[in-house]
Amino acid sequence: MRRVLQLLKFVFVGFGNAIIDLGVFNGLYLIAPTHDVKRLVFYNTMAVGAAILNSYIWNSRWTFRIQHRRRGPGATRQKLLFAIQSLINIVVNDLILGLIAPWIAETHVVDHVIANNIAKLLAMFLASLTSFLMMKLVVFV
Repeated sequence: MRRVLQLLKFVFVGFGNAIIDLGVFNGLYLIAPTHDVKRLVFYNTMAVGAAILNSYIWNSRWTFRIQHRRRGPGATRQKLLFAIQSLINIVVNDLILGLIAPWIAETHVVDHVIANNIAKLLAMFLASLTSFLMMKLVVFV
């Protein structure tokens, strides 16, 4: 039951992260629309970075309750591992978005904005799975 509750908390935090992630991504796109994949990946990196900050705050203090490690070697190790996990999350997210968004857009079945968001959602989902496993098994142990 404890693990199920922890997973549900992670999912709840993830919804908040998704709102931040999609909000920043689409906000940047709204300010400066583009078809350039490199710029979309840049927008994605900024959006994922904002979501990661939110994720660290909520997951460390609520989902995984690691308040006793705020100082000392444990805290430093935890922050380093979280940073590594975050970089992996950004790479997975950017790779998927960078590969899938142009492919979906080229089909001309959906609008470019919708294609970007479909790719973004897929990237978020796969990167979130990776992040949960890394946080559960490596970062917050």
